[in-house]
Formats: sequence, C-alpha cells, structure tokens
Amino acid sequence: MGYNIEVSFNVIKNSSVTELQNMVKEFAEDCGCNYYYEDYEYETNVQFKRNHCVMTMIFSQYNLLYLLKFIKFIRNKQELYLELIYDDDNRKILYASQYYITQRMNKLGSKNFKKERNERKYSDDETIILNTIKKKLK
Repeated sequence: MGYNIEVSFNVIKNSSVTELQNMVKEFAEDCGCNYYYEDYEYETNVQFKRNHCVMTMIFSQYNLLYLLKFIKFIRNKQELYLELIYDDDNRKILYASQYYITQRMNKLGSKNFKKERNERKYSDDETIILNTIKKKLK
C-alpha cells in the first residue's frame, strides 16, 4: 500500500538547487518516504521550455497524516510543483498536474485519464488527498 509522488522545480529560477533538493528529501524522509530519486527535464520546444528537476518520492507504507503533511508542504512552497500522485496498489494515477496531462502523457493516455477521473469511485483516503491538493493554502 503506497504512493509515488512526483515534485518538480525550475533549475534556472532557483539559485540553490542542492538546498532545495535536500529540503524536500529531508521533509519526505520525516514523513515516511522509503525511497526517492531525481531526474532532470530539459526541453527546448519553442512553446514549452523546461529546465526542471523532477524528484520522485516513494511512500510504500504510508501514514495518511504524514502523506497529507508532505503534500501541504509541497503546495505551500511557491518554487515546488506537484506533478503526479500515483497509487501503487491500484496502479492508477490519483492526481496529475495540467502540465503532466498535456505534455507528458500521450493523447490516448490523457483522454483515458480524464475519462477515468470523472467516472472513478474514490476511497475515503483518496478523497482526503485530493481535497488537500485542491485547497488554496496560505
């Protein structure tokens, strides 16, 4: 039972990339993250230039309160973007950012995700997670 959470930030706009990475890693570990890795996206498409570090946090045995605490932490940091939450058990995407839907998924995957998102029945935990993401945080 667990979730994979992808978080990204712009490498160009942040002068202290290592500090930001360490801050996210340490907070994730405090919230029960078992494993994490990072990757970099450099896209030079004229419409979408992207120089981001993408960090994937894997919460294999999660505590809902800690998971919500981590999501709130990410949502409260202006320089961090929540890209994806993937449910390992159901093998389904629980949440995907607009960028992820339009740029990272192929057209068929995007269409299927949107259809499934509208028709899917969510568990109580999933509903709480989605409501936490949607809230305007201070």
